[in-house]
Amino acid sequence: MKNKTRKLLLRKYAILLLLCGLSLLYLYLGDWMFGYGLDNISYILNYLLYTTSEKLTAVIMLLCLVIPDIKLWITGHQPERGGER
Repeated sequence: MKNKTRKLLLRKYAILLLLCGLSLLYLYLGDWMFGYGLDNISYILNYLLYTTSEKLTAVIMLLCLVIPDIKLWITGHQPERGGER
């Protein structure tokens, strides 16, 4: 069960990285096609997560995504599914 769980988690994060890469490619391609230039994304990134509360919220959301997966990676078993019966 531990190997199956780890394979699922690796697949999950591989798909997340693939989607992140495709999203960035889409943004750069759109900016390039509409004439904003390839440095427009770096200009916009200066205004993302501008305040401390936005940074704190982003870190908390990232931890909520990663901490359960780290627990599953270490223990190797998924929680019971008795509530669905």
